[in-house]
Amino acid sequence: MGIGARHHGPRAVVVLGKAMLGAAVCGAVALACDARPAPANESASPHRAYREVRVVVNPDVTLGGEFALPPIPMPPATPTPVPAVLLLSGSGAQDRDGARTELPGYRPFVDLADTLLAAGFAVLRLDDRGVGASTGLFDGATTEDFARDAAAAVAWLRQQSRVQPDRIALVGHSEGALVALLVARDDPRVWKLGLLGAASRPGREIARWQRATLVAGDLTTWPPAQRTAVLARAEAEADAIAATDPWLRTWFALDPRAIGRDVRQPVLLLHGENDRQVPVAQADELAAALPDARTVRLPHTDHLLLDDFDGDPRGYVRLASRRVEGEVLRALVAFLEQQKGKNRLPEGETAKKSR
Repeated sequence: MGIGARHHGPRAVVVLGKAMLGAAVCGAVALACDARPAPANESASPHRAYREVRVVVNPDVTLGGEFALPPIPMPPATPTPVPAVLLLSGSGAQDRDGARTELPGYRPFVDLADTLLAAGFAVLRLDDRGVGASTGLFDGATTEDFARDAAAAVAWLRQQSRVQPDRIALVGHSEGALVALLVARDDPRVWKLGLLGAASRPGREIARWQRATLVAGDLTTWPPAQRTAVLARAEAEADAIAATDPWLRTWFALDPRAIGRDVRQPVLLLHGENDRQVPVAQADELAAALPDARTVRLPHTDHLLLDDFDGDPRGYVRLASRRVEGEVLRALVAFLEQQKGKNRLPEGETAKKSR
């Protein structure tokens, strides 16, 4: 679910300049961005205790999803409140798993939820508005609308008797990282943030970088002499769409660095070194704008948090593994288990892979 595009029509145009860059390539690279709901009743892992929940945002939007609690220790004891994590999806209409029909077995939020539950955290995962069990309309909603949805989910978690109300963390992937920043800026009670594949630049710059990277990487389709004109036409086309698309107009304008300067919570930025949808250097740039942040770079990892020696979105379908990298899971749990302000991860830490 790459940043810089949406599930509806304008999405491919924004990232690729559909008319300018060719429908065939758009179809290939849209795979890098589109997230499609998984078939019903496939979200539950057999070893997890969970329940279906509904989070009311407003009269028009109710979010359906899954709330899971870690197992009660044996022998039986009086359950004590535990920290909780809200998972926030990236761009595109996604279900609670973050699943994609074109990548069977890719369900990143299931991988994250299982790991967090085993570590003793409660987990809330929700279908996006208009997806799965959620009501409301996805089309026309903006990143700020998704932040209001997330804030309602945080309020719901604080009402749960098994949740520590001041120990609620937000973990967001791609655009979900921007949503997490917006919520944390406005709610100082949010505990911590885990940002996965987060951008530091406004959406306009991300989309521009994605288009330029795509064009530069295909000499056959776009010879050097044609690139400037092709990219200029794609830019103009994106601007025309933004004039009538609320999500795109908002995403183009939001600057994660400006938002992050007012975020006081501890933040961990996890970023794949082979991310070709949001360059890894932006993790360091965003960390520099945050008052309390540190980064972990993940070798051989792409924007989907998968083991990938290339990172080209057009190659996602060829990846052997569809499971979130173990280094992502371990680093995230280690960060959440630390006491606030203590035992901080080294700045710029790079996760090591044993191969």
